[in-house]
Amino acid sequence: KPGQAEEFFRRLNQIGGIPSGWLIYPYADNSGKALHIATVQSQDDIVQHLEHFHDIYECSEIVEIIERQP
Repeated sequence: KPGQAEEFFRRLNQIGGIPSGWLIYPYADNSGKALHIATVQSQDDIVQHLEHFHDIYECSEIVEIIERQP
């Protein structure tokens, strides 16, 4: 959310930074939005990570999930 960048990065540092397996591509318009590509065991991993930021972070729907075969 606007004006929350400092708090967002403070919390991100508290939990060890960007999770392993996540790629984050900031939008070119410098809006603070970004495309996230996450390699996780389940969608719950994404939801649990974002919960750390629930009151300062806006998230759209998870738009695509690809299940990989072992």
